[in-house]
Amino acid sequence: MDVKDYCRSIEIELNAWKTKMYNMVRKVDKLRSADKNKVSAQIQDLHKHIEDIERLVNTLQSECPADFGPQKKNIEATQSDMKKKYEDAMAAVLQF
Repeated sequence: MDVKDYCRSIEIELNAWKTKMYNMVRKVDKLRSADKNKVSAQIQDLHKHIEDIERLVNTLQSECPADFGPQKKNIEATQSDMKKKYEDAMAAVLQF
């Protein structure tokens, strides 16, 4: 897979994550203030992961390196961490 195809597939995944985040934020908005405070740090952390991946993809798209293995590993690690944190945050939101 070349870097442009890879970046496009990651961009599609990011859009799916943004949709999930938007849906979670809508659920959090319906919570009481005290409950919102309990999950706000987790949600902010997820937003940071999405921003990190977007930044990495933008760098890949502008530089188009022949060997993008290190960046790919970084993106995959960030995605894995983001998935875990999303599941934890969603579990916290659903307990209210």
